[in-house]
Amino acid sequence: MKDTHKWTPGKIFLVVFNCILCLTIVLSSMIIIIDNSRMHSNLHHGNSAAADATVAEQQTQTGIKTARMMCAGDNLIHGSIYKQANSRANGEGYDFSYAYDGVRDIISLSDIAFLNQETIIDPESDPSSYPLFNSPPELLDEMIDVGFDVFNQSTNHTLDKRVTGALNDLELFKSKPEILLTGLYETRDEMMKPQVKTVNGIRISFVGFTEWLNGISIPKNSDIGLLCLEDSRYSKEELYATMKQMIDNAKAVSDVVCVSMHWWDEDMTTPDKSQKEIVAKLLEYGADVIIGTGPHVLQPIEFMQNGDGEEALVIWSLGNFISCQNKKNNMLGGIADITFEKNLADGKTRISSVSLIPTITHYNSGFTNVRIIPLANYNEELASQHGVNSSSFTYSYINEFYTEMFADKLKINYAA
Repeated sequence: MKDTHKWTPGKIFLVVFNCILCLTIVLSSMIIIIDNSRMHSNLHHGNSAAADATVAEQQTQTGIKTARMMCAGDNLIHGSIYKQANSRANGEGYDFSYAYDGVRDIISLSDIAFLNQETIIDPESDPSSYPLFNSPPELLDEMIDVGFDVFNQSTNHTLDKRVTGALNDLELFKSKPEILLTGLYETRDEMMKPQVKTVNGIRISFVGFTEWLNGISIPKNSDIGLLCLEDSRYSKEELYATMKQMIDNAKAVSDVVCVSMHWWDEDMTTPDKSQKEIVAKLLEYGADVIIGTGPHVLQPIEFMQNGDGEEALVIWSLGNFISCQNKKNNMLGGIADITFEKNLADGKTRISSVSLIPTITHYNSGFTNVRIIPLANYNEELASQHGVNSSSFTYSYINEFYTEMFADKLKINYAA
């Protein structure tokens, strides 16, 4: 009789094979259970790089991006300002820091900052004041150090040193690759190319125009890129068509189109007929933000509908950033504080908030110690010491002026 329990090599192999197979199945099941548990845990607690990437991707597709832009008005550099800077540098160059120290903390809060550089900066010419301005090149270094990275040079003073001076100015700005210059270009072809900065994923473009050039004509044979509405070489229809094309070009490559518009009339705190006609055109062409400069006094801020059926922001005038003018309203300026919000789900960008941070150009008797002081740091004692030619320039007048013009858009406590 055969012994059926005898351990033959074949039976041993079969038993070992079955054991290995069972062990493999058990281990595989355990691994699946553990991986599922880890995946469940990581999706809730963010401990997995893969899970984080998935969440980040979802947020990128459906989230909100924001960019905070600040805009300052006319940086009008009279002789007292650059002579003061020269004195503070002990006659060796120009130190403008004292004049602007009061606003560094404000500009540092922005993601992008715009300045209307009212006066030309021609390094090949000596500094000069009214009526044909020219500022030292150290001024640009100071403005960059303060935090400005977008500059407009389409103003009534762009040709104060004629075309040669404007081109020298342009070369100076081009030597600073970290900044963007709008309103002045080497050629008209260059003028048609959008100037764009991308900030936190939001593409913001800038174009700049001026209403006049103080009676100075652009030479007929010049190809300099400078759009002036008083340019006799072209009809008004041709000039408006060029403005529209520049805005169209900017719209094609950006989320927000900012137009810097330099006005003719000065010292008026309400927009005039010409301003309203030009703004109507700019809105029709689809401008998203219009930054008014040139009157040397503040004018209102309001929302208006543009040609794309969207809400556009019109800053009629930001007044002087700094100057040595001598009328009380010339001393009152402001920094527009704008936040853009881009919805990544539909790609649309809107203005989620806007306010005006009030600033005072302060100087003592004889235009000494010229500097910018935020209203938040101003007081009755300083107002009484101001060298402005007006007995009614009081602290209460200043507050009433800002409150009446800007109401709920006024932001005195800029750090809040």
